[in-house]
Formats: sequence, C-alpha cells, structure tokens
Amino acid sequence: MLQENNLLSCLKIGMKDNLPPATRQRIVAKAPEWRMLEKPWKSLLLIAIHELQIPGDDDSSPSPNMMRGRRNVRGRRGARGAGGPMEWLPEASDVLISDASPDSFRLAILLIRKTLFSDDWEDSWDEILDGLRESASTDGVHPVWSKMAESTPILAQFAAFPQNEIVEEEDESFDLKKSRIDPANSKSMANVLSVFEPNISNAKVKMAIQKAKAQINGKRGLREIAGLEDLEGDASVISALLKIHLGIDAKDSLKELAKTDSKLADSLTDLIQLRSGKASDWNKSRSLKGDDELSRAIVESAWNLMPSEASKLSSEELQSGIEIVKSPQQRETLTWWKLSALVNEGSSETALELLKSLTVESDADMEILIPIIKQLGEEAFEWLASQISNLAEESLSDIIVDEEIGSTLRLAAAKRMHDIGASIGIEASIDLFTSGLDLTRLAQVLFVDEQRCADHPYATLLVAHLLPAKTKGWDFETIRKARRNALSTVEDAEVPNSFSSASRGLILMLDGAAQTNDDWVVKTLDKPGLKAFNNCKQALKDGGDGLADSKVLDTLAKSVEEADLGDVESRLFDAVIDTLRLNRASWLLQTGKSKGVVQLLDGLLSGEVTAMPMMQAVRHLVLEYDIGLPNLVSWYQENDPQSPWHTLARAAVHVGNDDELNAARDYKRAGDHPDFDYEHKILLYRKSLIHLAHAEQWSEAVSLLEQEPALKSALTKRFQLYLNVSKLASNNKTTDEATRALKNFVKRTVMVEQEDQFGKMQSVERTRHSEEELDVLRNYPSSHPRPLPREPFSGRVKAAFNTLQRERRRNRHTFENRYAQAMIHDPTGEEIYEIALEASAVKPLEGLMLLERAQNSGKFSVLDIKRLSDAERGLFATYRHNLPVKNRSYLRHLALSPLVIIDTNILIDELQYRISEKLGISSEASLDIGGRGRFHRVLKHRAEQGVIHIWLPKIVQNELFGIAGDVERIRSRFADTLVGTQDLDEVLTNESLKEIVTGIISDFSTWKPLDLHIEDEANDETIKAELQTFLLEHSEVYDEITAMKRLHSEPIRTVIDKKDIYPEVADQKLMCLATAMANRPLGELGCILIATRDSDFTLVARGIEEKFGFGVIANSRNLNSWLP
Repeated sequence: MLQENNLLSCLKIGMKDNLPPATRQRIVAKAPEWRMLEKPWKSLLLIAIHELQIPGDDDSSPSPNMMRGRRNVRGRRGARGAGGPMEWLPEASDVLISDASPDSFRLAILLIRKTLFSDDWEDSWDEILDGLRESASTDGVHPVWSKMAESTPILAQFAAFPQNEIVEEEDESFDLKKSRIDPANSKSMANVLSVFEPNISNAKVKMAIQKAKAQINGKRGLREIAGLEDLEGDASVISALLKIHLGIDAKDSLKELAKTDSKLADSLTDLIQLRSGKASDWNKSRSLKGDDELSRAIVESAWNLMPSEASKLSSEELQSGIEIVKSPQQRETLTWWKLSALVNEGSSETALELLKSLTVESDADMEILIPIIKQLGEEAFEWLASQISNLAEESLSDIIVDEEIGSTLRLAAAKRMHDIGASIGIEASIDLFTSGLDLTRLAQVLFVDEQRCADHPYATLLVAHLLPAKTKGWDFETIRKARRNALSTVEDAEVPNSFSSASRGLILMLDGAAQTNDDWVVKTLDKPGLKAFNNCKQALKDGGDGLADSKVLDTLAKSVEEADLGDVESRLFDAVIDTLRLNRASWLLQTGKSKGVVQLLDGLLSGEVTAMPMMQAVRHLVLEYDIGLPNLVSWYQENDPQSPWHTLARAAVHVGNDDELNAARDYKRAGDHPDFDYEHKILLYRKSLIHLAHAEQWSEAVSLLEQEPALKSALTKRFQLYLNVSKLASNNKTTDEATRALKNFVKRTVMVEQEDQFGKMQSVERTRHSEEELDVLRNYPSSHPRPLPREPFSGRVKAAFNTLQRERRRNRHTFENRYAQAMIHDPTGEEIYEIALEASAVKPLEGLMLLERAQNSGKFSVLDIKRLSDAERGLFATYRHNLPVKNRSYLRHLALSPLVIIDTNILIDELQYRISEKLGISSEASLDIGGRGRFHRVLKHRAEQGVIHIWLPKIVQNELFGIAGDVERIRSRFADTLVGTQDLDEVLTNESLKEIVTGIISDFSTWKPLDLHIEDEANDETIKAELQTFLLEHSEVYDEITAMKRLHSEPIRTVIDKKDIYPEVADQKLMCLATAMANRPLGELGCILIATRDSDFTLVARGIEEKFGFGVIANSRNLNSWLP
C-alpha cells in the first residue's frame, strides 16, 4: 500500500500536460515520494511518465529512450553505471509466484513484459495472468492503477477494474525506551533516528529524518530540522530530542510526548533544566539509579551544578560525584568537600593521605582549602607549600593575608606573587621577605625607589649588609646609595615587627652606630657568649691592636650557634662575627703578620652564601696582598666567570702555588680588562712582569714592556735593564750585547780639567763607567723583599765589571777581585770582613755592599752571618756620616728604621677616625669595602713599636689645618655613617677640629730633625730643576692621572710647558723636601718614605725611588716591603 501511495503521489506531481517526459522526470525526481519508491516501482512510474505505447507491427522493441541502458557506459571515474529504467523492471519469472507485492503490481509487470517483450513470453504464463485479472476484478485495485491506465495503453485494462479507497498507512508504534539517550550525544542521536526511521511511513518525514541523520554524522553537525519540528504521537520524541540537541525550545514537543510517555518527558525536562543551571530537586536528580544514558546524563548534570548543599554530603557520596564529573575544577572542589567531610567524620589520616596525593589547580577555592589545611596541621601546610607554583594570584593573596598561616607558607606565596609580577602590598612583601631573609626579592622591592629605601631603613640596611654577592641586577654603588638613604632616616624610624631588638642592635653595630644600651645582648646570649661579646667590644674600643682575639670570636660564634635565634638574628650575628674576623685578617696583613690569614679568609668564603660587602672587602685584599683563596676562585667560576676579578683571584692562587708563569699571564689578562682604571691596570701589569721575571720568561716580559709603553714610566730603569739584560743573556748569541747594555747603563759623561798644548787648563768631556753603579746592580736581584733570580743578570754584571777592569788595566788586587777569589773557596767571615774594611776606607758603600753580598751568598752559617751583620753595623757606625740616606736602602741587613713623611690624604683618615671616636662611632665592626685599610692606624702602631719614625713637615701640618677648616668637606665623609646631624654639629666646630688636628700632629710627628732649617732645602733650585725634568719625562703618565682625577672633580694642577697635568705646588715641594733629605746622611735612618695615596706619587713611585732616592708607600704592604 505504501509503494502504491507513493507512486500515486509521484504521478500527480509529474503528469503535467504539455511537458516533455524528461522534464516530468526531473520534477518527479525532486519529490520525497520518488526517493521512497523501490526500483521496480520507479520503473513503472517512468513508463507512465513517458506514456509508453504498445509497439506497432513494425516495432520490434519498446521506445529507444526507455530501453537505452548505461550498462556499457563508463562513468567519469571509470566505474560502470547503473542500468536504465526498463532494467529495473522485474523479469516475468520474478512475479509469477505470489509474494508480499500487491497482485496489481504483479499484473502490471506481466502485462508490460508480455506486451514489450513478447519473444520472451511463455504461453503457460497466460493462466497466471488471467488469475491476476480475475483477482483485480473481484477485489478491486488501488486508484493509482487507474491513473497508470490513463498514462499508458499497455495498462489500459486497469481502467476496467473497480477502485478501492485509499487507506493512509499509519506509522508503527515506537519503542520509547530506546529514546532514553543524552540528546547532546550526536552518536546516540544518529542511532535513535536510525532505529525510528523504519517506523515512519510519511515520505517527507522519512526524508527529513535521513537528512538530519546525515548532518549529525557530518563534520558540521545538525543544522536544520525542517519537517520534524512538530511531529505527533510517539514521533514527538524525535522532535523533542532534535530540539534539545540544537538547544532550542522543546516545551511543545515535550508536552506532546507527555501524552504517550510522561516519565520520559519529565526526564528530558529535568535534563534541560539542570543544564541551564536549575534544579527542581537536586538530590533526586543526582540520586537517579537508571543505567540508561539519559539517567546518567541527568546525574552528571546534577553533579555539575554542585550547589552549596553538596558540601554537606558524606565523603562516600562526594566520591561518587568525583567519579562522575569531568571538569578538573569541579573534581577539585568535590575533592576539597570530601576532605572536609573526612575531617568531620574523624578520618584525618585518610584525609591527609588523600591531600598528599593531589595537585591543586590554579583557581582553587581557598575558602574551602585553607580551613581544611589548618585542621590537618603541619604536614598539610607542607603540602600546600609544595603547590604554591600552581596557584593563581587570588589564591596566593588569600594565603598571604591570612596571618593564622605560618610565615613560611605566606613567604612562599609572596615569592610566587612577586615572581609573576602580581600586585602585592609593599608592607606585606617587605615584612615577609625580611622575616624569610629573601634578600634578592627584598632588594627588588626596595631599590626601585630611593624614597622607599628611606621609608624602610631597617629592611634596606639588612639588604645592604647581607645581600648575596651572586645577586644579579644591582651594582654595588646602587646598594651603597640605598644604604645612605636608609641611614638618613633610621635613627627616627619605627622598628618593624620583623626586627627584634637583637636584629636592630646588630644592624646598628654593623653600621658603626654609637650604642649605649646592650640589653638585647644580655637577653640573647649565654654567659660565655656575653663575655666574649664584651671582650670584642673592649678590644675594639680601648686601643691596642683593635682586634678581637680569634679564640674569643670562636666562643662568640659557638654561643650564637646555640642561642635561640631567628633567621634574621642569626645571619646578622654571623655577619658581625665574619666582619670581625675579616678585619682581624686585614690588620694582620697590614702589620706583616700573614700566618693563618689565607685559611681565615678562605674560611669566610666557604659558606653557602657570601654577602656582597664581604666579597668587595675580600677581593680588595686579594688585589693588594696577592692572597690565593681557592674558595674565591670557585665562587667566581660558578657565579661570574667572565669577571676580571675571577682572573685576578685565579692569579693570586697561582702565586700561592708558586706557579709563576700562570700567575703572570692571569695578571696580564686582568690588566687588559676595561673594568680596571689606569692606576690598577699599571699595578696589574707590574705584578705580571715581576712574576714573569720569577718564571724566567724574559722574552714574554720584555714583550709586555714594549706593548705597554706606560709601564716604562711606572718601573725603575734598573728593573727594565734587569729584564732586557736577562733576555739577551739567556740567548748565547747575544751575551756580548747584554754586557754592552750594562756598560751603557753605567756610562757617565764627566767634565775634567786638563792642560792643552799651550799649558793652559781647560774643561773637556770624558766618558766614565760608574763602578759604584755596577756594585749596586750586582746586588740588585737581592735588594727586593722577594729576591729576583740572580742569573743570568748577575753573571753579565760580573762580565761587565771584568771588562771594565781589563780596559783600565787594573790588577787582580782590586777589592772586587779579592772578594771574588775569597768566595770561590770556603771563605771565613774574618777574611771577608778584612776586605770590606779596606774597601770602606776608600768607598764606604762598596765595603758595606761586600758584607751585604756575603750575607746573601748562602755560604755562611747562622753564627757567621750574625758576625758579619755586627761587623756591617760597626762599619756603618764609623762611616754613616758619609752615607746619604738614599744609598742606605740597599743595606737591608742593617735593619735601619725608615722615616715616613705622612701626606694629608692619609692623615684625613685619622682625622675622621678621631671625630668618630668623639661621636662614639665604632667603625671596626664595619667592613672595609673600599679596600682602603687602616693605614693611618698601622703607621701609628708601627711608630709606637719603634719600627719606623713618622714626621709631619710644616707644609703637611698647614695643609691639615686647612682641611680641618673645611667643615663641609669633613661632614661629607660621614655621609655613609650612622650619626645624627645634631651630634655631628656639636663635634664639627672650629675649636674642636683644631684640637683634634693638634693631637694628630703631636702623635704623628715623633721624629725631630736636628737641623731646624731642613725644610728650607725643599727650595733648592737644582732639585726643583731635576724634578721638573722628571715630570716632563713622565708626561704621558701624568696626562692619564689628570684624566682619571677629572672623572671625579677638577683637580689642582700645575702648568709646565703649557700643559696643566702636573702635580700641585705643595706636592712638588714635598717631593723636593724628600729628595733633599735622601741626599743627606740623617742619623741612622734607613730610607725616606712618603706615605700617600695620591697617584701623582704612586704611579711613578719606582721612578721617584730610582731618580731621587726616596720611596713612596700607599698602603701597609708597601710599607712592609721597606721594613727590615
């Protein structure tokens, strides 16, 4: 019946008058009913559309158009096409036997077959054909056959059969249990449509279902449901499901569905409401037990809502929700609720175990989580701390502001907030970073704003003292500037809660503040520690060597270690103790007592963290004293391998290992680095040359000397000669050239009086070679604090001496030859003394030098050396009035004391020191980060020991009084000191400063010259002329010095030859005075030294020493090299 109904619909659509068959066919092909027709029925329809006629007598076959098949035609893809309409027509044999097909259909097929294909017809089939006609006449036929009879005469006989009424085919009933799916599930939707499609009889509906199913299975999904919107009866479930799938209003369809299955309609309504965020009965929805997809979707949607009432469920019920929901956030929330339920149920261990297995999501609800953490205790806090990196800003903020949470966890949250650039309160961050000693982040918070440093002075000072040296992003000058800002406000600032009284006291101690209240110490340390602390204070304040005893420091360190201290207190105590140890090491180095210093300093760098100020102080000691510290090298290797200080530290280690060559090359590399200024560059190159000499790498040393012309001004001509001669002498082919170089060096042009041919006296030039200079050169390698290699230099000196003797035809009985002959065999002290005694009668210096050489020869016993030393002292006592001071520096075995003239740039440190004493400031507990040392104190200490004499000539005294009159200049030296303005004003008065300067002059001018007019000799014109010549010879150096000084301020300079690059008049006068004194045999002075840091002196110190006979010392190490 369905096929006949569809065939009738197609005929009504296609059988239009005046239309060609092809057009009719195109029109019919668009009808849903056409698609619903089976192929044999389509064949019948096409026969009708083409109005197929009965073949005439001349026709042997049906119409060509009808019969044209495509059986032998290839499609565009090469496959064989389907057959034509007539090929869809069943064979007669296929319909002879009754089947499910209507009898009318069978009759029509047989009539067409008999008419069109008569050759294939068998007579026996006529009986069946007649039976079908009789059945049609009796039972009637579907009205479509009457229409078919009108369309083709082949079936004209159908017009005679009675027509039955058309009966609309009803849809089959649906199995609605199969509709309990999740409409959002495309696969389930497609399956349901496939299940329900056969139950649909309406072609349009059926085609709409097929289209919907195709779209659902396609990539773009379902887009339209035209024809399916308002199905009725059981089919309304299709409308409802499709509308829910598309998210459009399904109320009418659900209402229709409720007529046949109200339970299903209610379930679908519940699902829609839950997914829109509404729950009519949440507990009922989440408790559904059905195993169908719809029930599961309702349960899942209910859990996805998670109303607050869900938090009251049992842990078991919540676990079921956890297993259902898919969103990580929902699962996390349910887990926190489950944890809370477990805690409430008394299952804390299970809760803690569950907590540890979890990873928190970034947007975790802290309102749920934090109370649980608090209830579960310390292990839970540790777990949360491990999850900090996963949390979002809001969650981190919740942790930070909750003061019931431990500071460790709050600090971790603050660190995370800071690192991700999130907004965090300044006060909270400073407090947490301070208490947690997170100095790097604390610096990042404070140092971006100068005012912030002033507003939070204690935190700023903490960073300034303890910031790790490996911290990137802040140069040391920035830190010192921040410290100055903090010092300006700390005196009146309120002490933050993160600083205990001990922390405050220790910070002030590190900054040298005057403190009268030490109650914090009493409350902090045990009795031994308190006693040690007081001993340290006593040692620092009451004079003496200003050092805290190492054993006392060990006791103090042990007490601190055992005390109940917070992190901040502990680190500050360690900083104070380390500072005292470093200052002790520095003082020992300055006073020439280096035993154990390397181990002490290396130990200070052995900790996990080295503070930046400590690193600054240590590396300056390394620069000045060549201390090899392996831990310093390791630190730079790990944290800043490209730093020139790394190279410098490595060079010092090479020195300690007697690896002269590598030490020299590393000092050279350090000197090449642009970070070092001209003054330090020259210092490092000079160190390199000295170690190259000790390594006997003469060619490399001379090459460096030639590459750096400025070095020649900073080195004595004797040292340059030593290097050049040694280089030439090391090559057998150039030994004679080395000898000539020595002879040229001692060559002098003198004027002598002689008679001319007329008997008149006239002055003529004569070339002489100074044997006295050769004597000095013979002992030159041994005249250094650390003797240089004697050979091959000394051998060439001897060769030059012998050459000169032969040229002068001297006999073998000269003092030098006698000394040389005596030393070949086993000499006796008496024999050497006799030679020296005779030589002294002629030339005192020559005789004394013979004794010096003998004591350095290594051929005498300790007792003999002592006798030779006593003999030398006796000869000196006899001839000292004939020995100017400048010649005595070579007589090191006499142990003569130097006279040190102290310049004002050293004395101003003493002036600041004495003002600090009046203010109660203790600088000994502060680090010497600039590497200046306490040279002024060392000089005084050495003078009190009787090792040196110290003197302030009037020019220095007057200049010192002038400095004291410049109150603002003195005030500026306290910019980095913790002292109140009012206290400073009370001390910095003219009267007070004059009194202090008078005391300094009294204490630092203990040597009294016998000649009260000795200072007038500074005006000697000859000396002044020689000095001017010297300055001009070193113009390149002074040009560099002036440029270096102008980087800081405009220096006072003297103009010579139109160049304003030379030392000021006062400095030149001091040089002339020292020269004049060096030319005189003053008492038992061993040498004249000027103590100054002025580069006008220090950078040409070797040249000054060689030219004018006095030395220049800029620090304690320089001084120690002149001491016996």
